[in-house]
Amino acid sequence: MIRVAVVGVNRIGAIHCRFYNNHPDTELVAVCDLLEERARQAVAAFYAKAYTDLAALLDKEEVDLICVATGGEEKGDHHFAPVMMAIDAGKDVLVEKPISNRIDEARAMVHAAREKGVRLACNLNHRFTPAAAKAKAWIGQGKLGAPLFLNMRLTIRNPADETEWFHMRALHPHSVDVMRYLFGDIRRVQSFMTKAPGRRRVVDGQRQHAV
Repeated sequence: MIRVAVVGVNRIGAIHCRFYNNHPDTELVAVCDLLEERARQAVAAFYAKAYTDLAALLDKEEVDLICVATGGEEKGDHHFAPVMMAIDAGKDVLVEKPISNRIDEARAMVHAAREKGVRLACNLNHRFTPAAAKAKAWIGQGKLGAPLFLNMRLTIRNPADETEWFHMRALHPHSVDVMRYLFGDIRRVQSFMTKAPGRRRVVDGQRQHAV
């Protein structure tokens, strides 16, 4: 039985709580959120213990895995502190994507987990969809010929879409992960960011980004 604590129990964190609570191999032990009311709502729904301080949770609860589902700007800039705290406590960590909005923080997390000897994973679940599994099988069977490139498009409508590069940070870690899953390490990326129907944000010739 894997004993789990979830940090950040807004919409995505609540989904994690529900599945950990229902899965036969996991036990939702505790939740942690800076907003006390939100933590108490999660406790009422899932019968776990509520905390607003991760250090207190780690001191008082016996857990195997910390799931970090905090938000912040573009869904990634609140991940670093709780992830590092959990790693330092010797806990395995599953962090929501994007792992961070900063490359240096992402590398620091990976380095810390390696040094501490714990597991660190990012919740990139698109590779586990039936479509991804079928594509992987077809590639392995040679049904698609020699792979040259992958044209992949993901979009999402989110009221928190406040910057021109929101999709690149908050959504397209999934794209990169699926591309690596299907073909291995990526040699080159060409990205075109445009204004979708009904969107306010426009990416014109002066603000187009290629990675």
